[in-house]
Amino acid sequence: MYEKMGHGSARLLVAALLAGTTLTGGMTGFASSAMAQENGGVNAYAIPAGSLSDALNSFAQQSGLQLNYDASLTLGRHSQGLNAKLPWRDALVRLLSGTGLVARANGPAAVTIARATTGAMTLDTLLVSASAEAPVAAMPSEEDTFDAADEARRGDAIVVLGHDDKIDTRSASGPWGDKLVIDTPYAISVLSQDLIESVVAGDMDQMFKMNPVVQNSAPSTVYGTPYVTIRGFDSQKGVVDGVRLSSTLTGISMEELANVEIMNGLSGFLYGVGNPGGVTNYVLKRPTYTPTRDITVGDYGNKQFFVHADLGGKIDRDGMFAYRLNVSYQDGETAKKNQNIARSLFSGAVDWNVTPDLLLQVEAAHTYYRIDGIDSRFYAYADTSYAAIDHWIEPLDASKTWTPDWTYLQIKTDRIGTNAKWKLNDTFSLRAAYLYKRDAQESINVYPAYFEDVGWKVGWASRSAPSYNIAQGAYAYLDSEFETLGIKHRLTLGASGDILRVKRHVTNSVSAGFSPAFTDPNDMNTWAMPDTLNTYSWGALYKSSQSQNTNVILGDDIQFTEQLSAMVGVNRSTVQARNFGATGTRTSSYNESAYTPTISLVFKPAARVTTYATYMEGLEQGSTVPDDATLYNNPGEIMKPYVSKQYEVGAKYAPIDALLITGALYRIEKANSFDETVNGKITRTQDGVEVHQGVELTVTGHVTPRLNVMLGGTVMDLKVTKTSTASLLGKKPTGVSDMLAKIFADYEIPGLDGFSISGGVYHAGKMFKESANLQKIDGYTIVDLGMHYKTEIDGHPIRFDLNVANLGGLDYWATSSQLGSPRNVAFAVKYGF
Repeated sequence: MYEKMGHGSARLLVAALLAGTTLTGGMTGFASSAMAQENGGVNAYAIPAGSLSDALNSFAQQSGLQLNYDASLTLGRHSQGLNAKLPWRDALVRLLSGTGLVARANGPAAVTIARATTGAMTLDTLLVSASAEAPVAAMPSEEDTFDAADEARRGDAIVVLGHDDKIDTRSASGPWGDKLVIDTPYAISVLSQDLIESVVAGDMDQMFKMNPVVQNSAPSTVYGTPYVTIRGFDSQKGVVDGVRLSSTLTGISMEELANVEIMNGLSGFLYGVGNPGGVTNYVLKRPTYTPTRDITVGDYGNKQFFVHADLGGKIDRDGMFAYRLNVSYQDGETAKKNQNIARSLFSGAVDWNVTPDLLLQVEAAHTYYRIDGIDSRFYAYADTSYAAIDHWIEPLDASKTWTPDWTYLQIKTDRIGTNAKWKLNDTFSLRAAYLYKRDAQESINVYPAYFEDVGWKVGWASRSAPSYNIAQGAYAYLDSEFETLGIKHRLTLGASGDILRVKRHVTNSVSAGFSPAFTDPNDMNTWAMPDTLNTYSWGALYKSSQSQNTNVILGDDIQFTEQLSAMVGVNRSTVQARNFGATGTRTSSYNESAYTPTISLVFKPAARVTTYATYMEGLEQGSTVPDDATLYNNPGEIMKPYVSKQYEVGAKYAPIDALLITGALYRIEKANSFDETVNGKITRTQDGVEVHQGVELTVTGHVTPRLNVMLGGTVMDLKVTKTSTASLLGKKPTGVSDMLAKIFADYEIPGLDGFSISGGVYHAGKMFKESANLQKIDGYTIVDLGMHYKTEIDGHPIRFDLNVANLGGLDYWATSSQLGSPRNVAFAVKYGF
């Protein structure tokens, strides 16, 4: 299934591993034994607000428990205090809420306070086994809470509840490791597995639509991959469990995701060459240490029936090994006429707790995706000589693809990854990971085109030969924690990088040209496939391109005082790109390096408030023109790399434990690239500087115990500067809305236990189709509605979810080239065995 690593791949992995293993490192382990006290002991606590150290001392005196912790852990941390009669575990949870620390059993009547385990996205329910030493990874995820509570009631385990959905949510921040979202000097939002299931999302389109500060860039039914616009910049690439890949994120299935992190802003220091607007981190489900036995059946819309099994648990009694298995199958017609999606997933993961201080994880997946009757990009011209029009066409019926049903896209993806977390001693820790992904893709494409003088044509019909993207990524980071002159440091040294190889056939595609002109656009759906598309010989397979990014990173997370801290780092980033002809001759290449710094100052005027200022640079690979000679005048051309810059100031405020308010002001500068039509084909050019500046605001969490919200928006000032093309000066970048405003709310109905209703209103402002800003595309507002019910049947949890997207059936342009999604009714039933 998997090809051998090339010499460049081997060097990348060795460099990443050597950077971490030349020093010593570590990771926090779980404590070994159960508490002597049982779950039910209740004490009255009267602990005033103040420093965490004082609060823990008071707790120890009032509970009679022995607390063990390094005094440096409490420096700069505060507690809101406690005045209540509670079981000891609940009291300790409240004292530690929002601190990034957890409680772990450590012998009879003793508790150890430590940092949350490295690698955990959220500090979820922690199960400490009473019969054996608990493993380093034994941190069940949200779906484990029901089983953990059952075990606690049986008296054979201790459950420490230490999670707040909003305040204690953690984010993987590249070299910085895990940090509480409220303490990160970046704008980060986390979309949970529960939200994904609640809206019955079969792809990321629904999630991007709901996020208040990002925009769908193209439906997944166009390219078969998530495509998002963050701060005005498009991105098909991303990060999987903290490992960056240069290939698109094809092959990532919603059913295997624990959550999705979206970081807004330049990510050069964190992940190397990447997207200046932001990055999406897809966090895979990991093994569970209590049984997971969930079966979900439903419909992603119209006749897209699916079944999904999610299984997990310990392999051996002591939990040295644990597993997670996700299997799903989907096949059926979508809400668009003459469109069908078939999709399957087989995804598995295994944990091996080699020692309490060493965790090894392996995951692998195979996915199959085929869409018949693809969505496509639309074009419009004044006449058949491709003269430009000074307006954009009205949106067509979004319930149709406007392409024949013989068009298709098929992708097969194989993925395997491994990572290690190792605590070598009390000072050093090591994090390392490697990921391999291979995509095999083929398609028949057409592009609907409108000519004002003759009508509609199906344009540029072509059949693409099978092509192969082989992507590999790796990192190794050595973390060390120490104190100098009362100043705390978390120093990180490491390396990361990735390689992408593209293999194509000598004959990459065959073209059939255009259909006849139609006055009725519906006739485009019935145009018969030209015989030319069935007569082809692809020839030999060869490596058409290879790109590589390597990063050597040094960063220091510095705590000066309880209120003031800084995150300072530098990345020596190198980007290489080479294109090859069918004979193996190099046709174009570049090799560039740059030092890209980052500095963030963080000030916490109060325990629930974080303010920050961040400056970051990132080396960006130049735009690569798609290797499609039927559409582009300069197919396969690689533009020059450039260094992007970002300035950002922001604030985060948690008025209550379950609510987080964030705001940010930013300015991003990057090279401008744009497309122009010349002689019926597209010429991509890189000229000038795009400046994107704006303000973002989000509110997420529970406003009341029954009302959960995710709302906010962004207003951007987008323009092109420093260009040698006078007609572009001051113009807006293409395909970007300058305003987003969104609200999603879920409300639990009083008196109807387990029943809730949800709704969303999502607005995107105007955008422009082309660089001269003559073709304006109107903004849109769409509405979603949902109903949800959670209960138990014979002690087994069951949930029902129904979601109606685009309730009003609005026809609109979601991007500058694609129609939006039609009304879609999806439902699912999930049952836990």
